[in-house]
Amino acid sequence: MAEDRNEEEKEIEENHTETKDPEENKAETKDAEDKHTEVKDAERNTESKETEEKSTESKKAEDNNKADKGAESADPLIRFENVGKIYHTGQIVYEALHDVNLEVMEGELVVILGPSGAGKSTLLNLLGGLDGATSGKIYFGGEDITSFDDRRLGKFRAVDVGIVFQFYNLVPTLTAYENVDLMRDLGLKIMDPIKALDMVGLADRKDNFPSQLSGGQQQRISIARAIAKMPRLLLCDEPTGALDTKTGKEVLKILQDQSRIHKKTVVMVTHNALFADIADKVVMVKNGTVEDVVIVKEPKDAEELNW
Repeated sequence: MAEDRNEEEKEIEENHTETKDPEENKAETKDAEDKHTEVKDAERNTESKETEEKSTESKKAEDNNKADKGAESADPLIRFENVGKIYHTGQIVYEALHDVNLEVMEGELVVILGPSGAGKSTLLNLLGGLDGATSGKIYFGGEDITSFDDRRLGKFRAVDVGIVFQFYNLVPTLTAYENVDLMRDLGLKIMDPIKALDMVGLADRKDNFPSQLSGGQQQRISIARAIAKMPRLLLCDEPTGALDTKTGKEVLKILQDQSRIHKKTVVMVTHNALFADIADKVVMVKNGTVEDVVIVKEPKDAEELNW
């Protein structure tokens, strides 16, 4: 009888266990499923984050690549290839330039430095099409200007090049306004002369004749005249040579702004080595050739110069 009771009790316990286990099993199963889901979600989030990071890194790399390629593929506005210039005076042969190789990018402010007789002015004349090369090639905007005939070269000088001389070259019988508007009389499309004068801070002196203006003001009028025709290239031959330091700084500031703000390519010939500090690129000329080219990473503001 005891054995029968034991068997019966055992069976009741087993039945009770069988009755209870399904609910407990469900709860345990649900907990396990929830934990599994949490693990999966965490894994998915991790994978998603890694994918996003990789995608971002990949995009950055691609953008950098494009930027590098863009920088590499940017064509210079001006390119000299083995350029030489020989002058003949009677029986005398003078080699002013030889084997000149140079690149100037659009919007750069370039300072050409070198001692007297080094070939700076000749280089400037070749840049502006004022003189022709004896040998080599000169490219402007992808065009070989050494192959231009007189008519095409004249158009290039008139439209694409503005020149600022050391001694102003203003017409003494014309007012400031008329000296700037003179470009229109030559058949060129120019900006409003008042706007050009305003850019150099002299709109209020539009009715003054050169004799009524200081040397610095006359130089600023000559700059206004050069920029009025909106050239891509602005050439300056010793633009501060006849000016005092204060006025010279004002002129340099205007030229620097033409490059920085108005994106014009400005090339300046000077004896003053201090001007190298405001340039994007410094071209060292010696013995008739380009001896060195220096890129200035952090150019100074023109107003910071003292000489």
